[in-house]
Amino acid sequence: MNRIRRFLVRDDPEYQAFVDQYQAKTPAAKFFYLFMHLLPGLLAYLVINVPPIYRFALRTTGLTGTMLQGFCLVAVIFVWHMIVPLLALRYLDKLSFQQSLSFLGLRRFDIKGFFLVTPLIFILFSLLSLPYMKYLFPVLTVWVAALPGLNPPAYSIFRDPSTVYQYFPAWFLAIALIGNFLCEELYFHGYLMKKIGFLGPWAWVVNSILFGLYHIWQAPTTWALIGPVFAFGLLMQWRKNLYPLILFHFLMNIVWSAIVGALT
Repeated sequence: MNRIRRFLVRDDPEYQAFVDQYQAKTPAAKFFYLFMHLLPGLLAYLVINVPPIYRFALRTTGLTGTMLQGFCLVAVIFVWHMIVPLLALRYLDKLSFQQSLSFLGLRRFDIKGFFLVTPLIFILFSLLSLPYMKYLFPVLTVWVAALPGLNPPAYSIFRDPSTVYQYFPAWFLAIALIGNFLCEELYFHGYLMKKIGFLGPWAWVVNSILFGLYHIWQAPTTWALIGPVFAFGLLMQWRKNLYPLILFHFLMNIVWSAIVGALT
């Protein structure tokens, strides 16, 4: 067991130093950073899933429904997930730009985690998740869709995520995809998971739950993935480095979704 742990788990004094120094310490700060997990998803939900606000946004911007939703997605991915952490680290935590990059984990590359641990974890995860996706995921999808406010309106392009790709040109999808597996990881696991370090060994669990719930505007599909989503937080807990998470997220979006689609 110790040999397996040494292979999977990476100790990183710099990571722990950032957690110890910059984790939320007051009750207000703790609530703030927990809520920050959900806030961008709630804003996207209001704009897209609440018809009066959606119609107002259409009239105000003059965009088509498809483009409005697409721009909302890109705004959340790039503006919120990337810009907000950098601004917060600079002006709230008083870190320089280089220190902010170190905090987010962008200046350290985990070679072993990227090339060995993550591919192995992905293979094991894919095998173990197939029963969940075949038997539990459909049931949870129907159950979540029956909850008030969680069945997307008919105009939502996220009502069936498998059809999103038909709405946008390839260059737009490429940008959105890169932002998805890069910026989401930067925000949730590079930034917020350290900020809720006050939760100790439960930080990765809470981070994973909130990461899943954040996708409220894409429910019920995303909320039904609450089981598999724990793999992201656990991998960060083990490797304490952002790059294995970026690779894992990429593999999930491209390879895992194709495997699940073919076998379930």
